[in-house]
Amino acid sequence: PRSLPRMPCAAVAAMGCGPCWAFAKGREGLALKLCPETSEARKRLAQQEDAPKLPADSPDDVRAGPHAAHCPERKAYSHPSLHRADPARVADNECRLKSLLAEVGSSVALDLSSLDLWSVPPPVLAHTSLRRLALMSNCINELPPEIASLKALESLDVSRNRLKVLPEAMGALRSLRELNVMTNHLRQIQHSIPLGALKALAELQLIDLRFNPKLMSATLAEVLAEHVPAGCKVLVGVKPTPKQLSAGERDATLLRSQLEPWSTPALRRRLAAEFGIETDPNETDREGLFELLLEAYAVMGPRTERLVRGKSPPPSSMGLLAELLEEMKSTVFPSGAQRERQQIRAQGYIILRRPLAEGESGVEADGEAAQVDSAVSDHVVAAPQDRQHGMRPERPLPELKPGAKLGWRRRTAAAKFQQHAKVWDLAHALMESVDPAYAEMYTAIAMTKNFVGSPHVDTENVGPFYGLALGDFEGGGICVESTPFEVTQVDTRYRFGKVDGRFPHWVAPYTGERYSIIYYQTAGPVAPKTVAVFTDD
Repeated sequence: PRSLPRMPCAAVAAMGCGPCWAFAKGREGLALKLCPETSEARKRLAQQEDAPKLPADSPDDVRAGPHAAHCPERKAYSHPSLHRADPARVADNECRLKSLLAEVGSSVALDLSSLDLWSVPPPVLAHTSLRRLALMSNCINELPPEIASLKALESLDVSRNRLKVLPEAMGALRSLRELNVMTNHLRQIQHSIPLGALKALAELQLIDLRFNPKLMSATLAEVLAEHVPAGCKVLVGVKPTPKQLSAGERDATLLRSQLEPWSTPALRRRLAAEFGIETDPNETDREGLFELLLEAYAVMGPRTERLVRGKSPPPSSMGLLAELLEEMKSTVFPSGAQRERQQIRAQGYIILRRPLAEGESGVEADGEAAQVDSAVSDHVVAAPQDRQHGMRPERPLPELKPGAKLGWRRRTAAAKFQQHAKVWDLAHALMESVDPAYAEMYTAIAMTKNFVGSPHVDTENVGPFYGLALGDFEGGGICVESTPFEVTQVDTRYRFGKVDGRFPHWVAPYTGERYSIIYYQTAGPVAPKTVAVFTDD
């Protein structure tokens, strides 16, 4: 092979993967040379296709194919099953390995990648002046103690192998600067990484442990950082981020689900303020924060649960509750894809916008106000909060010319309000009897049937909401995180509970049939966040 002229890489690539290639270094860099022995070996193997198969207990030198004699030591380094499964591939690798090992004494860099090696060849370990060694994409399951003899080694790449542990002998590689062990089978850190040996590698600048399934932890990088030189870059894997569940898909009884509505910065602040655990955004992602938070909460114990009762309407309005329940029972709630608020769990959900008085500017009389999480695309949307004036104004609709026809969205909204006008009137009358001031403030109501769990925050609300529940059911209060360590459940069965929906909240488990009316405000002055639950105390 040495006598053959160098061939350009493009020409080599065009010839496919059939022949064996040996690397040789020339003035133009690495070039590829065709090994004629392997081509002849392939021809002989093709002629033997009809030959009877050899017994499974045949010696390796027989099963290895016609090229076993050219490189007899090759059998000891490659996976034994490969000789039986693909003798042609073994023959290809033999020629390349033979050529590389023949030059190992005069080289400071050696690339033995993709040779199906089962172990490190002893001639390599005897080459004490080697500086760069690449063993990636093989089948190596351990590094021998003799690796310590490579005192001059600066770069070791054993990625994409089957290593489960790194030997203590690694500590003898005092010149090592780069160690790549990604995509192996390393066990948990205490069983696979010799931390004491890492401390001895004073020149280490990079250690890559990514894609080792058992070495995926939010704190792994911090542990390793204590055992490697300052400035050494540590690359570790992180657990795959689970599918983000919608509010309706979350199990409201789980602490994880109750914390999900918080933003990642809010979770990071809580971890620092309440548990004294500081995290770096560049190292600990949202999933890592949840892991740390859940561990911290487990140490503290379950969160406190507090029960409060909502406000009852005056006796003169009690009859309105029964009328409202009957009207809601007779309501036909859209189902399937036609139901509003697809992200929550409920058998029925209908949003009704407040109709404005004739001549009032800002919103069309059909009351289509802003609600980002509505399934219906509105004409009027909430503008970003005005930080200077503390207002969230509504974007006015363009004026309609006299005689102009309404679009189908406005016609649909107007028809929906007319269809449920009696529910609106009854609900409004009840709110006037409980909180006349709020009765003039809320911009919409949500009619629900059998709303379940669904921890969420109301990002579009500018202040608290009122909740009223009706029907024959047990449980089903509105739960809200009142402090990091307390959950308050508000009993809203035939009562009005005032809650700030900008805190995570959900519906407690219940049995029976539960209807509810939620009054909320998405436009006007923005009320400051003070408490999560408002009581008469």
